[in-house]
Amino acid sequence: MADPQPIDEDLLRIAGNPKAAEAVKNSLRQLGKGTAGKDLAEMAEELLAGRTTLREIGQSEAYATHLNTAMAKFQQWQNALTPEERNELEQRTREELGPFVTGE
Repeated sequence: MADPQPIDEDLLRIAGNPKAAEAVKNSLRQLGKGTAGKDLAEMAEELLAGRTTLREIGQSEAYATHLNTAMAKFQQWQNALTPEERNELEQRTREELGPFVTGE
């Protein structure tokens, strides 16, 4: 098992479930590779290295524009899903991460 990183405790507390926390951490690793641009890559790297916290990121004007843009893109994608696609996604999420993720 890998050594714990500074963000692990925060992710577990926020996600409430080790599987969900690991999924978020894996997403941060992907962001760190530049999948959503250099600014979010930098943010993810800073979080994973423990040089900043989720709270600091949430309060940062430096990342606000990038996070808002990413969230808007996600919402557009989510809104474009058909009811069947949404149900399938929710079912897969429940199976992988647990029922709490969709508010059950």
